[in-house]
Amino acid sequence: MRTLIIVISVLFGCTVAMADEISGVFIDKQIQTASGNTLMLNGAGVREKFWVDVYVGSLYLAQKSADITRILSTPGPWRIQLDFVYKEVAQDKLLDSWRAGFEQNQSAEALQKLQPRIEVFYGFFDSSAIAKDQFRFDYLPGSGTQVSKNQQILGVVAGKDFSNALLEIWLGNHPADKSLKKAMLGL
Repeated sequence: MRTLIIVISVLFGCTVAMADEISGVFIDKQIQTASGNTLMLNGAGVREKFWVDVYVGSLYLAQKSADITRILSTPGPWRIQLDFVYKEVAQDKLLDSWRAGFEQNQSAEALQKLQPRIEVFYGFFDSSAIAKDQFRFDYLPGSGTQVSKNQQILGVVAGKDFSNALLEIWLGNHPADKSLKKAMLGL
C-alpha cells in the first residue's frame, strides 16, 4: 500500500509526508512523558558496531537543539530511547558499553561522586538486550532518570548530574558512535 501511495504521488506531482523509519523502527515525531510533558524528536540514528546495526537511538527534548551545552544545562525533561534491532547484545557487552561511556566522558572526580548511582543504573540491566527490546531513559526534573525496558519501569536514578552523565554517553566528547551523536543532535 505504501508503495502504491508513493507511485501515485510521483505520478501526480504530490508530496507525501511519511513517518520516519530507521532500520525497521518507527520513530515518533513527538511523545508524551509520564508526567504529561510533550517532547519533540530532536534526532535519531543507528548505533553501528563493525557495520552491524545494533540499535536505533532517539533523543527527545522540549525544544529542539543541536547545542550540547544548552541541552545539558536545560532543567527540563528529556528522553533517550533505544530500540534494539540486533538479534542479541549480551548483558556483559551492554554493561561494558555503558561503563566505557561513563568513564570516557567524565572526570575521575565526577565518576567517584556518581559511582553509587551508576551502580544502581547497572543493576537495571540483568539480562541481554534482544531485537525489539526498547529501553527508555526519561529525565523527570525533581525525580531523576527513570529507566524502562519494554515500557516496564525498572527504577529511577536521582540527580541532574547523573542525567547529564548518561546523556554524555551519546552526546559527550567521546560518544558511543559519532554518527549517532550527529543524528541525535539533528545534524
